[in-house]
Order: sequence, then C-alpha cells, then structure tokens
Amino acid sequence: MRHATRIVSVGALALVIMLAGRPAAAETIVTFVTNLGAFDVQLFDTQAPTTVQNFLNYVNDGRYTNTFFHRTTTYNAAFNQIVQGGSFGYTGSSFFAVSTGEPIPLKAGLSNVRGTIAMARTNAPNSATSGWFFNVQDNSAAYDPATGNDGYAVFGEVIGDGMQVIDLIASLPYADINDMILGPPDPQNPLQPRPFGNVPLYPLGDNTYALALVENVVAVPEPTALALALSALVGIAALRRRILEASPSRSRVPLSMATETVAPRA
Repeated sequence: MRHATRIVSVGALALVIMLAGRPAAAETIVTFVTNLGAFDVQLFDTQAPTTVQNFLNYVNDGRYTNTFFHRTTTYNAAFNQIVQGGSFGYTGSSFFAVSTGEPIPLKAGLSNVRGTIAMARTNAPNSATSGWFFNVQDNSAAYDPATGNDGYAVFGEVIGDGMQVIDLIASLPYADINDMILGPPDPQNPLQPRPFGNVPLYPLGDNTYALALVENVVAVPEPTALALALSALVGIAALRRRILEASPSRSRVPLSMATETVAPRA
C-alpha cells in the first residue's frame, strides 16, 4: 500500500509540474471548410496579435460563412500568385458583401512565403477589414515591407496537406462575372470598383461551373490543460490529431452550383 501511494504521489507531482509548465495559450488553429475540401490554418497569435484578433472577430461572428474566392492571379505566371477571398459571399440565389468593421492598422513584418495567409487591403496601408489572400508561391519579394513598399500583413500559414486545396483552387479556370453580379459598367461612374474579373470556377460539366465556396471558417477548440497533461501517456500530437479529426466542421460538403452558367477563360 505504501508503494502504491508513492506511485500515485509521484504521478500527481508530475501532473502538477506539467500543468504549471504549459504555455498560457497555444497558437490558434482554424479550419476552412470549402466545397473543394477542408484545410487548417495555424494563426500567428504571438507574432501578429492585432491582425489575428481582427480575423478571429470575423470568424467568431460567422461572417465568412458562404463566402467565396473571388479573385485569382494564378492564370498569369508573370503575376504574384495568390487566391483571394473573405470579402464577398453567395447564398445560393444572391451575392452579398461581407459586413465589415473598422479598418485595422497595417502590421506587416512576417514574410509572404508560399502557404501563408495575409490581409488584403486597398492602396491605403491601414485599410484591411475582412479580406484575405493565400500566397500560392513565395511572394516575399513583392509583398514584404521594404523601402517604398508598405507590404501585406501575414498572420498565419496553411498546415498539414492543406495546400492541396489551395493549389486546386489556384489551378481552376476563371471568368469575369462582374456583369452577372453588378450589371453592365456605368458610363457615368467609370471608377466604380468591379472586383469580379478573375473569379476561379470549378467545372461541373455541361458548361456549368461552381464558385470556390468557403462554407465556413471555425476555430478548432484547444484541448484542456488536464487533457494535455494526461495526453503525455499517448502523446500530445496524437491527442491533437484526434480532436481535429473528430471536428464535424472538417467533413467535405457537396459542390454548390451557381444559378448562372458562365464561360470561363482558359
């Protein structure tokens, strides 16, 4: 009995030490659920707290639900290669703009290498709201801050095999659907923004295409401190993996068809 008590005491002591030594907070992981597959993004909470919190505000409010990738630049090898979303959505019958909060200050500094996610903005440095883009290639030479270049604020990176989904979206044909969404150009307002000139589309057959939809973006719950401590018996990585795999948000969803038929450019 004395021996058993000693073992329990040592185990309890180890548990206390593990709990005390655990970092106050781990980096947040979010899952993007799209109609072309789900993928995870690890956010840089410590290195880019302002930008991450802004993004999570939109995630927690559900504002990225039923949005779509509205811009690709990957059709031209001479361009910086990105796929962009977070600004516009589609309900199945109508398009909408994401409701945005106040713009945030630009906090550029982390490098725009392949697989990172950064905030989209206008030419004004402090103009980012909900929009974001994924770097399909290393765009650091063009998008990192430098003399005469304010840069773009990276705040996370795709992890695991998630770039397979991003690369698929980047490989899609694209189309100009400005007239479908906005109507013909207004000659009285030649400076009206027309952001839907290069929208990636997934071919469904019979000259019908689907938008690359973001069905939802959800934060993956962190294991509790107790669960992390106990996971030392089986490995923290294995516990984390099981939690991710058990998340219902990771299931694939059927392709969503646009109500209009559009002809993509090659």
